[in-house]
Amino acid sequence: MRKENAFVCVVGFTSMMVGCSSEYNAEMIAPEASIVDIENEEGERHSDVDESEENDASDYDTEEYAGGYNGNIYCNGNFLSAEGVEEMLFLTELTDSEDIYSTYARIDGVASLFEACGDPWGLFPTTYRHITNRGIEAVEDGEFENPDWGRHIIIDFASRYMKNLRAALLTDEEPSWAWKHYYDLADREDVSKTRAVIVAMCAHLMLDLPYSLADIGSTEDHKNDFFVFGELMIEVAEDLNDDLIRFYGTDAGPLLNGFFLGEWIDGRFGSQTTITLSYQAVRTKSWNNRWYIQQSWGSWVASSEIWSSFWATDGALAVLDASGAID
Repeated sequence: MRKENAFVCVVGFTSMMVGCSSEYNAEMIAPEASIVDIENEEGERHSDVDESEENDASDYDTEEYAGGYNGNIYCNGNFLSAEGVEEMLFLTELTDSEDIYSTYARIDGVASLFEACGDPWGLFPTTYRHITNRGIEAVEDGEFENPDWGRHIIIDFASRYMKNLRAALLTDEEPSWAWKHYYDLADREDVSKTRAVIVAMCAHLMLDLPYSLADIGSTEDHKNDFFVFGELMIEVAEDLNDDLIRFYGTDAGPLLNGFFLGEWIDGRFGSQTTITLSYQAVRTKSWNNRWYIQQSWGSWVASSEIWSSFWATDGALAVLDASGAID
């Protein structure tokens, strides 16, 4: 269901180092919820699922949920129905035995279910499916110096998205502040889908990635593999944009080309955009913030940098969106 809590933050995006507070929960840590609230209004995500009665996630079949969802059952207009939410909670109920293949199958199932409804919360998993698939290919083809590290980053990184999605669907949990902002934007008719999906990418790259890197024990020995991992996202940019057009009718290509490749169209987006929306800068900061998180004294430094960078980027996107420069 949709949770309509207002979340407003105004920043000056002309400077990347805006003032901020480090007093926030940088990672989503929430207790287990038992009941999803019921709202039987047209167009609302809703469910009466009791988690104690859910299917056992250990029985998850990686082939069973790779698409083919019936929109008449799982959708309520362009949003998930009660049955859709129940299915999504099953897809995001992770076990201790996940591998790269079960991880991909879950993401593919999440994307396919949202796509069946045209639910805007699916903008991100539609893109993430391509990124995860390319990461698995890299593991299989020996593109990582340390393939175990490649497997660990794929599984842990994706788990943070799925835990935040699950929290957004449950009424007594909350996703992280960055993911909450994405879901709020995705539901707004006055916000472009391109802006929403780039905000989701920033939530995952700026907030989730450095904590994921830290938690799997990344060191300088893994730096080359980290940048290999980053290049994979660039490689699939065209494919993921094709799916955004196909399923959601939005062409994020021009902005994605600028974000990933630095190929900005002169005069269309403005010079400040080139600085603020730079994938190369984002992933370098994530690697550096990983180091701060791993230091006993450095967590607040990483928190401050993540907060300021995220809201600076969001501010730049908001200006582009208001001007009609993005789809």
